[in-house]
Amino acid sequence: MSHITTRARRIAGAALAALLLTALSTGGRAQAPQARAVLPGIEGAILLDTLGLPFPIHGNRDSIFIALESVFKELKIPVETRDPRKGLLNNLNADISKRLGNVPLSRYLDCGRGFSGDNANFYQVTLAISAWVEPPAGEPRQLQVAIAASGRDPAGSRSGWVQCTSRGSLEKLVAEKVQAFLSPAR
Repeated sequence: MSHITTRARRIAGAALAALLLTALSTGGRAQAPQARAVLPGIEGAILLDTLGLPFPIHGNRDSIFIALESVFKELKIPVETRDPRKGLLNNLNADISKRLGNVPLSRYLDCGRGFSGDNANFYQVTLAISAWVEPPAGEPRQLQVAIAASGRDPAGSRSGWVQCTSRGSLEKLVAEKVQAFLSPAR
């Protein structure tokens, strides 16, 4: 029995050593941003960096960041955090109602349906959005865009918050607009 315990300790020690070597060898490299959103009606924090949809991107980091800022401004998404070095913009607590830019929210979010149609078009929505360039250092290869949201009926004082799910179209729109801004034909 002690032979098995000794062997298990050696394996665990080797695994720990490998993890430490990996951590030390990546210590000089930048790490992906870790945006944690806490939305009304959703228990616990949402790690947006785990939800990011990747889109190929071509351009230098500064140009991509400027394009990303322009897209957020065009969509009327206020920026809470901006880090040009990482190519990161986010807002983890944007209050949105009915439309984003000039588009009904239901094109981007599914908050369920009610008697009047898609709830996203009527609900008070809290949106968390984060966009960043990967890899965090070196030549950019992709733009990650992540979204989480919750909403509730503003007319129903007794109604609770519901989790809204992304349809993926806002993430795609952000990436397409950034790439269009970077294209030479512009």
